[in-house]
Amino acid sequence: MVTRMCKAPLLLGALAACFALATAPSPAPAQEEGVRVITLDEAVSFALESDPAAVAATGAEATARAEVRQARASFFPSLSLNSAYSNSSNQRFDQATGRLVSQNYSAQLAVSYDLFAGGRRLAEQRSATADLRAAGARSRAQRVETVLATQRQFFAAAAAGELVGAAEQRLERARQQLVFAQTRLELGTATRSDLLRAELEVGNAELAVVDARSALRSARLQLGRLIGLDEEVQPAAGSLPDDAPRLPAVETLASYAERASPAAVAARSTLRARSAERWAAYTSYIPTLRATGGYDWFSFEFPPTEQSWSLRLTASVPLFNGLVRETNIARARAAEELADAQSRDAVIGARIAAEDAAREIGAAERRVQIATRAVELAQEDLRVQEERYQLGNATILDLQTSQVALAEAEVAWVRARQALASALGQLESVLGTTVPELQDALGPSDDS
Repeated sequence: MVTRMCKAPLLLGALAACFALATAPSPAPAQEEGVRVITLDEAVSFALESDPAAVAATGAEATARAEVRQARASFFPSLSLNSAYSNSSNQRFDQATGRLVSQNYSAQLAVSYDLFAGGRRLAEQRSATADLRAAGARSRAQRVETVLATQRQFFAAAAAGELVGAAEQRLERARQQLVFAQTRLELGTATRSDLLRAELEVGNAELAVVDARSALRSARLQLGRLIGLDEEVQPAAGSLPDDAPRLPAVETLASYAERASPAAVAARSTLRARSAERWAAYTSYIPTLRATGGYDWFSFEFPPTEQSWSLRLTASVPLFNGLVRETNIARARAAEELADAQSRDAVIGARIAAEDAAREIGAAERRVQIATRAVELAQEDLRVQEERYQLGNATILDLQTSQVALAEAEVAWVRARQALASALGQLESVLGTTVPELQDALGPSDDS
């Protein structure tokens, strides 16, 4: 009896520790020493510089810009300067001077200009300008895709860090309950089966910690690769959101996506480019007029002193070229029809994607609220079961069921916040802009 009375404080202390762990919030992941910590903005900035797809899209836009400059330069004359020198071991008789010569010098300044090209240059310029807009939109779309992929991996790494914290907390609760079961067994108020079940839960909790740490290491390495580093990278603390920002109404978001989504803008620009190319194909039926001129210097001694000039007007009337023009027109018309269909589909897709992303944000926020409440209920349930177990009104199985339920609720809470962050990133990807920029442009709404 005395022994039991002496061990009663140990029992109360173990029970108090279990109570504290049951009601404690999920801890934030500790920042590990030696592992680089970055914010989301830093991760996105690094990813845009190192992602091959984003770099390729930027290069394609630069190429399209050069093609626009080339199309504009076709309205200017072509200018060239040529020179030549020749020498021979055999002399020849020059009839103009009556001399035997073996070498000569010459130079020429030539200029040419298309006086009339049937509208071809205008059509080519329109096509190049539209291609530049399409390339810019595609580059923007690729950038937001890179940003979305980076955000998802960033939030996955952040969630993995919090899951490690939840798993470690579960392990600590299991160890405290093992001490509790051992104390009760010594007091004679529990069976050996209670102790064995408590030890089994400790083993399961240790496995959960090992798995969580392995997943965390993998997520951090993948994040490092996305931002161009060959090492682990950990997100800054507090990266996962607890709620969603106020958004404009769903219909407002859908309308904005139709006109501003990178995919829709790129598709419309591509359609304009294909239309311009079709009109450029028709110009092959129209006559062209070209003027060329030059100024020449020639002599058998340096520097050349003989001078002459020339001027030529050339008109070309295309009559028949083996149906090449007809084939080009048919090809251009087919490309335009395809671009038109893709443009309509892109607009519809942007609208549907915006609506789906906006509603998914609402659903994800509701899941976070439910998961938060589930953690609170699971903490209270575990507290009650520990009290009942102390009084002998509950079994170790009831206690462990509540403990596992709390661990699962904590994991669901982390996953729900990760899903909310990904849903916000998906909406930004569809619209091609961030939520704060969207709020500045459209304003928040209570209908979101």
